[in-house]
Amino acid sequence: MKAIDMHSHLPGKAFNYGRKPTPDFLYTMDKSGIDTAVVFTIDGFFYDPIQSNNLLNEQVKEANGRLIPFCTVDPRNEMAHLEIRRCICELGFKGIKIHPWWQGVSPLDPCMKMVAEEAVRLKVPIIFHDGTPPFSSPLQIAYLAGEYPDLKVILGHGGGMDLWIEAVAAVKRYPNCTICLCGSATPPAILRLMIEELGADKVTIGTDAGFGDDYYVKYRMEQFHDLLKDFPLIDQERMYWQNAVELLNI
Repeated sequence: MKAIDMHSHLPGKAFNYGRKPTPDFLYTMDKSGIDTAVVFTIDGFFYDPIQSNNLLNEQVKEANGRLIPFCTVDPRNEMAHLEIRRCICELGFKGIKIHPWWQGVSPLDPCMKMVAEEAVRLKVPIIFHDGTPPFSSPLQIAYLAGEYPDLKVILGHGGGMDLWIEAVAAVKRYPNCTICLCGSATPPAILRLMIEELGADKVTIGTDAGFGDDYYVKYRMEQFHDLLKDFPLIDQERMYWQNAVELLNI
């Protein structure tokens, strides 16, 4: 069954580990059974987002369509909406990634309205790092989904190890909010419970690839295969790739 990884990172200056980002990333995908991956910058959360978006754009050109880029911006920059527009309309990016913790910005900050409004205007999703305070609790992030019913909000870690109950509550409360099961320490039993609580149409998968050894990516995919094999085939298809296709409008 084909698989779309909805949460991964292509290293630049940060977390590079001396690798060649795109060739090594594709090799890891092949070893792990991933057909397509949504990729975010790492550098853009710490350095110049525009330069980082440009680097990501160059990196994905080497991948023959297998990598789908999301841009990032500094929401406090009053010109952030123009960078979002450039990335989506000119470079062909498919969404926005915001890391409230690393970027030091609350999803409730008034500056996030500009980002949300541009995402609605361009009909692209925003995926957020969630589950790691500060600024990253699922209900904080999902508040934007309530303010903008046409905005597609993805909780990038499904609340992680500590806030998964809150993530489930957020998705139940806001119909335009979904989760990505991308949590480094979340036990499979909890992941299964989340799927059962929310239904397969609210779930995508992600590996957080880009940090460290590629063994971790393979391990995560094996974990998903073991977790999802007992669900009906139609539900497996939704979680592995169909929900991602609909969120990305591809």
